[in-house]
Amino acid sequence: MSTTINFGIDLGTTNSLIAKSSGGNVEIFKNPAGHKETLPSVVGFRKERVLVGDKAREFITPIQLSSMVLAELKNFVYTGESLGSAIITIPASFDTMQSNATKEAGYKAGFSEVVLLQEPIAACLAFVNKNGEKIEDGNRLVYDLGGGTFDVALVSIKNGEMQVIDHEGNNYLGGVDVDNLIIEKFIIPEIEKKGKFANLKQELKSASGKHNKLYYELLYKAEEAKIMLSNTNTTDIEFEIDDDEDETLDLVISFTREQFNELIKPMVAETISFSRAILDRNKISAENVNEVMLVGGSTYIPLVRQMLQQELSIVVNTSVDPTTAVVVGAAYYAGTKPRVVQATASVQSPVIMAAEQSLQVKTAYQRSSNETMEYFSALIQGDLSDVFYRITREDGGFDSGIRPAKSRIEEVLYLLPNSFNQFRLSFFNGAQVQLPVNVPLIEIMQGKFTVYGQPLPNDICLEVDDVINKTTYLEVLFEKNAILPIKKTIVKTLSRTIVKSSNDQLLINVLEGSRYATAQSNLPIGVIGISGKDINIDLIKGSDIDLTIEITESRDIKINAYVNISGQEFSEVFTPTSRNINLERLKEEVEYLQRVANKDLAKLINNEDYESGRKLQDAITNLDAIQDRLNYLASDDVTDEKFQLEDQKRKIATIIDGAGKDNRVREIRERYFERKEIAAYFVGQLQNEHFKKRFTQITQDENEVLNGSESAIKRKIDELDHLNWDMRKRDLSYLSGVFMYYSMRPDADYRDPSRAAQLKQRGESAIERKSADELLNILYALYDMLIDKGEDEPLKGTGLG
Repeated sequence: MSTTINFGIDLGTTNSLIAKSSGGNVEIFKNPAGHKETLPSVVGFRKERVLVGDKAREFITPIQLSSMVLAELKNFVYTGESLGSAIITIPASFDTMQSNATKEAGYKAGFSEVVLLQEPIAACLAFVNKNGEKIEDGNRLVYDLGGGTFDVALVSIKNGEMQVIDHEGNNYLGGVDVDNLIIEKFIIPEIEKKGKFANLKQELKSASGKHNKLYYELLYKAEEAKIMLSNTNTTDIEFEIDDDEDETLDLVISFTREQFNELIKPMVAETISFSRAILDRNKISAENVNEVMLVGGSTYIPLVRQMLQQELSIVVNTSVDPTTAVVVGAAYYAGTKPRVVQATASVQSPVIMAAEQSLQVKTAYQRSSNETMEYFSALIQGDLSDVFYRITREDGGFDSGIRPAKSRIEEVLYLLPNSFNQFRLSFFNGAQVQLPVNVPLIEIMQGKFTVYGQPLPNDICLEVDDVINKTTYLEVLFEKNAILPIKKTIVKTLSRTIVKSSNDQLLINVLEGSRYATAQSNLPIGVIGISGKDINIDLIKGSDIDLTIEITESRDIKINAYVNISGQEFSEVFTPTSRNINLERLKEEVEYLQRVANKDLAKLINNEDYESGRKLQDAITNLDAIQDRLNYLASDDVTDEKFQLEDQKRKIATIIDGAGKDNRVREIRERYFERKEIAAYFVGQLQNEHFKKRFTQITQDENEVLNGSESAIKRKIDELDHLNWDMRKRDLSYLSGVFMYYSMRPDADYRDPSRAAQLKQRGESAIERKSADELLNILYALYDMLIDKGEDEPLKGTGLG
């Protein structure tokens, strides 16, 4: 029985496929009904029956239930094999929530083991593992324009291994969006020319709309027209519709390739801008990219291929069927991926073991090879008297025999061609009883390319408190494009006391997105709330908490928190799978962003920062467009438009946050150097070792901080301000100047006006008597009494500092 997964599935937005790897070859299974390789990713319900695939497309109420599509794909496998494990592909830009939703669908479909693989990696494997072709080292772009998503990935190939360097994408840009564009920009205007309609668009797209049934029929016809126009210059779209006066319109609308190209040109241009961005960000010119590999059915559109070639000036590779590339690559990968379920079972199988032998083994070998033999070596530490070893290939085709163990062993391993070879290194005593030495399988891919891990699509951050500035900021745990699996342990301190039995809580909030954005604009992917009701003693401010965050290759997130002061441990594995959008809340957020953006725009214009102002004005224009679409959207809208709009809103929020950032950072840096200069002067004047040490500690990582986030620079400024205050708070002339600021504020600014008036009188007297200590205490008292200390409304915070 095979020890590898072998089965790969392309779970597409519009079509899905299943394939198997065997002996280095891939077979795509066909639908027993119709003998087509693809299964439409659509599920329809009609009375008591559930229809999957082509039949479901005929009805107007399709519900995309991924688990049912996956279960149907299992029926394609005619060999009678039990499919317990599978590789399922996802877009590279899928966030953790979307990834885990896919995995959950696999489990519901009956798989006991699901491993996720990013589509660009799968597609690239299909291109480079074609038989008989020599693949040169270098960079490739994988351009994947599928049914529902767009991804472009920059892939490096070196010494038989592939690594995704970077990627860009849009989860709401694909063939389905082209179909919608045809309906909204071409078909609807043509219908409105022929009949009388008050609100045709909403009546089509609303679940309760009069023409909602026709909407799904038009989607199918728009797709058919799109496919036809990839091969011909004109096609007809035929259908019937009753207008608002119940007059039946029997329409035949002629649609030309020229009209089609004009519709989709901006969309194709957007995909090319993504492609350029990924090259620019990685400082790679077009001359240093070997080729663009086309993936996804929408890349059959002639305009897509034409614009790619013209705009990027990179060779376009069309040698692999773009509709099957992902599933073929997934199967190749599945043929190299050991089955965890089987590995667990083998460990639990009964075997006579000798007493534990303390041996440490380090192995060295090439993980991929184009040769039929590969050199293997291992260093062994421990007592090797009466110890023997044996190396066997899992298929039984190679056996080194039992040999005496040495501190260094060397073997030549014979490889099966075009296959994933697994060898087991075992140890025995003189009685040939196996010793319990845990050595990972030796895994070598012969004649095929392998994958060097899968990258994170976004930064993974921890939300922590900025106590001084009364807000929170994001601390990076794992950077974008870090290779999975990944694990990290950090120590944090409590920024406030959590009282036992109270309702207050410590929040360990892990988010996905950009480290430079606000926590509110990132996606929460795992949060542990430790309430006062969960703890056995008060958690005192300043005490430590140990955090371990681990992310698996398939994007499970495990968070473990150990609270040192109480000895309690809190742990949870997160697999967030659902995403809900509250339409009213989304409208409120858009309106809020409009207010913020307009206010910031006025500041930028006042500062004559017209470049940032232009970007902000574009963001405002886009927000206005989103608001218009939201106002039009029915609360029971059956499309994914609200998800598209929410995704666009989050991106615009990032733009608004970044608008004028250069000016803000410049001002903050200037403020930092101003405070540093003051501190340096007084450190030199006072010649106090304690102050010298503090100054050195604050400024020692200056370059790193100044090139970091705004909040990091602000925190350094706060540290310098505290140092300057501590050095000058005994200086009567300085204190007198500070007192003048507080004394000039109206008594009404203080919680107790009469008490404030008394303190002001005492302060004047202290200055006359030159009593610095008394004046200092008066200043503290006045500050504490201020109603508004000039601070923004503080956030609750997480409790982590």
